[in-house]
Amino acid sequence: MKIGIGLPNHIAGVPGPLITKWARRAEQRGFESVTTIDRLVYPSIDSLIALALAAGASTNLALVTNILLGPLYPPAILAKQLASLADATANRLTIGIAVGGRQDDYSAAGVDFSARGRLLEDGTKLLQRAWRGEAVTEDTPLCPAPVHIPLLFGGMSEATIRRATTLGDGWAAGALRDYQGQSAFADRIRARWHKVGRSGSPQLHASVNFAIGDDGVANAGRQHLGRYYGFVPQYADLNIADMLTAAQDARDTVRTYGELGIDRLLFLPTVASIDQIDRLADAVL
Repeated sequence: MKIGIGLPNHIAGVPGPLITKWARRAEQRGFESVTTIDRLVYPSIDSLIALALAAGASTNLALVTNILLGPLYPPAILAKQLASLADATANRLTIGIAVGGRQDDYSAAGVDFSARGRLLEDGTKLLQRAWRGEAVTEDTPLCPAPVHIPLLFGGMSEATIRRATTLGDGWAAGALRDYQGQSAFADRIRARWHKVGRSGSPQLHASVNFAIGDDGVANAGRQHLGRYYGFVPQYADLNIADMLTAAQDARDTVRTYGELGIDRLLFLPTVASIDQIDRLADAVL
């Protein structure tokens, strides 16, 4: 199982230069990938800008979104941005994509929240045409060259299963360690994948929040999660209760997800302190 670490782009007020330092240190410590969380109405760093910074600061790190709020972006513009990033990084890019659940993000972007599912599917089809080098309007391609960008869909609905197995390359699970529920859902993804005649196996990602350290570090992580998910207090409480704070818990999480057949596990920081990279690396690598 591949093990990645999140960039702290989603933490309020994080200084931009920390993103490059974080990516450089993550690669030095042996993480396979870095990932971003997407949010519009929040004082955070844009996901794609953060990945571009990480790309320039690294040589081999895989670059992952977990997840990107696809319907917020004009599809043609998103297609070109992602293709450019994939081309510049020799196809190190994997996109986890979903609709999200915050209506304020959609209001700020001027996008119809109630149409987000349809917009995601229509936009995905345009992305893939553009990445194949096809023209999406008139007769001129959008992208500098054909690229392959795996697309993993987030969510736990029947629509997610259909998208992950017919439109995309697999599934990106949420950041709560519901091992039983996620294992059962992954089995449904695998079964549908083979039923529709896809070769190979779907890619499966899982993620978990962490703040490894003393009580002060853990409390800072809990405060971040309380703010970030404060629009649904019950969900915020679930994330706070599930956050990893000890090295042994991190090791146990790696072991369990490995046993479930997850392909990539992404540890999402809740504290923007670069020593979190070393604490996690010492625990799981």
